[in-house]
Amino acid sequence: MVFEVVAAEPSDIPAIASMHIAAFKGDPIMGQLMPKASYQDQYDYFANFYRKHFAEKQLTGSVFHKVIETETGKLVGLAKWKYAYSLTPEQQAEKKKLDTKRTYPEGTNVALYEHIFGELDNLRKKNCDEYKDYCKPPSCHRFAMAPANCYTVLHILIIDPAYQRKGLGTMLIRESLAAADRDNARAYVEASPKGLGLYKKYGWKECDEIV
Repeated sequence: MVFEVVAAEPSDIPAIASMHIAAFKGDPIMGQLMPKASYQDQYDYFANFYRKHFAEKQLTGSVFHKVIETETGKLVGLAKWKYAYSLTPEQQAEKKKLDTKRTYPEGTNVALYEHIFGELDNLRKKNCDEYKDYCKPPSCHRFAMAPANCYTVLHILIIDPAYQRKGLGTMLIRESLAAADRDNARAYVEASPKGLGLYKKYGWKECDEIV
């Protein structure tokens, strides 16, 4: 099989939402966040989540890359990065109006959800500057990591379970780290214990931990 990294589009959202649920099924953290939510409620939640983030990407520096199987065009992986960016005064005013309130599906452990993502937000503010740094955070990642001389934010990294261990995560990471290097930008990632080894392989070091 041959794979390639291309830009993800809003039309990919149904496939992304389904893949997100499948990728985190059985994950010890995600399993505690929505322990009693139905599949449909989870699907609606993540579809709305991605729809919102695609719509706001010009105001947040967000960039979406996907891995597709070249022969079929099937989406099998996704990375959401936040790149260094700048806004006009008008865009800054528009960004302040964005709705940041989270609405959760029935069956969500809201207290735990708020704790984890609240801590991730705090660590992101502490460790990187969204206007200067590249950011990649994958969902529900436990360890905040920083490489020696730079910063970006990797927000989300998900691979279809049927296509894991084929180097697709590496393809998605390399794509944006190369862009960060070209811009001499730093890179920041929020990692789960499961993904920790992969990120360390590319030079990230642990700088904080959520417990």
